[in-house]
Amino acid sequence: MPIEGFDYKQFATDLATQAKDLVPQEFEQFQKDYVVNTLANFSNMAGEAISNDAEAGFNAEQAIFLTQIIAEWSFHKSVDVIRSGIQPEYWDVVLQKIAFTIFEIGKNTIKQNLPQDKILELVENQVLKAYEEALEELQQRGIIDEELKEKAEKQNNLNQLMEQVEAEQAAQREAEAAQQQQTQEGVPSEVQQPVVQNNEVDKKLFKLASLALLLRTMSQDRVSTILNKFNQQDAQLVIQYMNMPDLNQRVDTNTAMQCLKEIKTNLPSRRATTKNQLIFRIKNALQDTSREKLDLLLKHERINVKKFVTTALQDELYELPPKVSNVIAQHIENSV
Repeated sequence: MPIEGFDYKQFATDLATQAKDLVPQEFEQFQKDYVVNTLANFSNMAGEAISNDAEAGFNAEQAIFLTQIIAEWSFHKSVDVIRSGIQPEYWDVVLQKIAFTIFEIGKNTIKQNLPQDKILELVENQVLKAYEEALEELQQRGIIDEELKEKAEKQNNLNQLMEQVEAEQAAQREAEAAQQQQTQEGVPSEVQQPVVQNNEVDKKLFKLASLALLLRTMSQDRVSTILNKFNQQDAQLVIQYMNMPDLNQRVDTNTAMQCLKEIKTNLPSRRATTKNQLIFRIKNALQDTSREKLDLLLKHERINVKKFVTTALQDELYELPPKVSNVIAQHIENSV
């Protein structure tokens, strides 16, 4: 029997549309399609199962909550599986196990009326456990070796996104401190940093509200860890936004996703991006790679990528924008 106010097909479509803007830009098209399609399929199946489960008796808010948890973890773990280097034919094996785990844990804990932060904490713990168990099974079947298993275990797209949010906060604090120091040292007003205009303030507030939407899907411990790295004023604003019962209505979800995408993709990466560090990363990643394997790896790459890698191996570096250089270095590291 349909749940009033919960159109699971439309909800799954909306979630998949939003996810398109958050898929890592360095992914190949078939990888991007896989992430979005996996999220859509799992969201749709979960929504249909919830709607048809008359015994559970979920209302629209509970159905949306569980479906969104499945969608978000499907997104993050599909990104992790792709980055791990596991062959595409085994991605579904890992992700189906995770989706089933979330559905069962989520459904049972919601029926028990547990607080949302407790549900999220339990789900996160079980997701990580299911992910490790799936990798262990692949290793026991001889599909992956210990090295690939360890690489897969280290992948954590959700943590990367949070680190980049924290990096933005750190950069903002440094800018505010520098501006305050200029003022204290009596720097002439005509050379001081310009006063933040209203539109810039509005943009910052919207970013904090968008972040609040994301944090509302996390456990209290994780939220506290993240907000402890914010300045007190911004942390209080995020908490206020999180406590707004109608935040989803006040903040357009599509715009919020775009805002989080900007946080994720436009910040300077925290990975090493100086010339010497980039050379070290490339050489270190390719140290055990034969010439034949390297030629195969670069066969379909653009000329600039080939120049970047080959010059790095010769202790030089073909100059590209720092962001692009880091993406290439990360691609090489994930490909070997």
